[in-house]
Amino acid sequence: MSVPRGSQVQKRLSSFMRKGLLEVPSPTEKDWPKDDEDDYVFVDLGQELDSLPQPYRMINKMVDLLFDKCWEVIQERHALKEVELSQTQPTTYLPLVESKLNKMPNCMAISQDYVFIGEAKGFSIYNLYSAKQIFIWEKLKVDVTSIWATDLGNEILIAPVDEMGTCSSSFFFLS
Repeated sequence: MSVPRGSQVQKRLSSFMRKGLLEVPSPTEKDWPKDDEDDYVFVDLGQELDSLPQPYRMINKMVDLLFDKCWEVIQERHALKEVELSQTQPTTYLPLVESKLNKMPNCMAISQDYVFIGEAKGFSIYNLYSAKQIFIWEKLKVDVTSIWATDLGNEILIAPVDEMGTCSSSFFFLS
């Protein structure tokens, strides 16, 4: 049965035309209904013609689900890789020698090859590489809470600060 081409076009165009009279909104916006936005549903008019038979629709849904799951896995891996690359791993040096301190340290400073540890009743100086104690300064009434050490060429200036906030003494340590 042959159908003239013009009638098919006329039938398709009629589905896009709106039936009924158009409403003209009132001139003020406050008179407009608030729920107009919820009533609009966008429907693909060509979808009715493109509907697949049941077994193919199920296969299509399964393939779409598979692609969605795979894409989620890819995005998670990509995010983890970005986080891993953004973090700089610090160089870790394992300890060579274990050193036992005879008192609880309050503070610490490093200058050149020496570690200065402030303790209750004074401070002590250790070699950084061999971890051997080189010097002990003890004063019965001074609790060192902060220590500062700076390199002055061949000498090191050490400034221990006690619990009162005063520099108890300044020392020069010859390296």
